[in-house]
Parts: sequence; C-alpha cells; structure tokens
Amino acid sequence: MTTIDDHRLAGDGLPLPVPAAVPDRGPVLPAAPRVVEDLARDLSGAAEAVRAMPSVGGADVTVAAHTAVVCTAATAAGALQQAADWCRQAQRAEVHTLALARVPGHREDVWEFSVTLTVSFPDDTGGHTGQTHHGGSRR
Repeated sequence: MTTIDDHRLAGDGLPLPVPAAVPDRGPVLPAAPRVVEDLARDLSGAAEAVRAMPSVGGADVTVAAHTAVVCTAATAAGALQQAADWCRQAQRAEVHTLALARVPGHREDVWEFSVTLTVSFPDDTGGHTGQTHHGGSRR
C-alpha cells in the first residue's frame, strides 16, 4: 500500500522539507514541481474551455477545475483499495466522480488499472464546490 509518506522525494531524489501544520486544516503536503505544472496546464485548459463557449444557447454550461486523485495498481481490486485508503486519509474530501480504467503499463505487454477520483474540499465557509449526486430530490 502506498501512503503519503512514501512520496517525500523531489524529482532530483532529494527529500522535500516536511511542512509545518496549518491551524484547523492539518499538515500542508509538499507539491512537486510537476504537480504545479499540471495545475497551471489545467487552469490554461479551463480558460480555453471558457473562451470556446458559445455566446448564445439554451443550455447551462459550467467549466470547473477539480482535483483529480489517480490510484494505479496491477489489479482493479488493488486500485480500488488504494482509492478507499486515500478516502480514509482525506476524510474532508467530497468525491464527485469515480472512474475505473484499464490502462497501458510501463511496458507494452503490461496493463494496469487506474481509479480516478474527482474531488473537492470544503471552502472557508465549510461548503463544497461542484455538483454531487444526492439521494433526495429538491422539490
């Protein structure tokens, strides 16, 4: 099982500094440079999606940038277990979507399973952003 502590090395192999705790929000985890690059690319993609929206139309269109957590393992059960383990560690996360996929692995003859969770965390008011599925209807 992979835990957050297993990812404490930067791309150059040097240990990342362990950050100080933030009051009422738990420890701040370090962000590798590629994570910051991914975020910048995602924001650029969201901006491009907004520019591509038609000026007239009868449908509501929303562009949202959510956090995606990807758990990969050799089996579907392993990837699902990693996702469940992550959810136990990130109890404040609201899962919006979950997708399971069989994806090419590190070699041509190897396949892996990937579970992608689209999640959000409460804002300063304690509310979650985005849409989630709820059992009751709003009538």
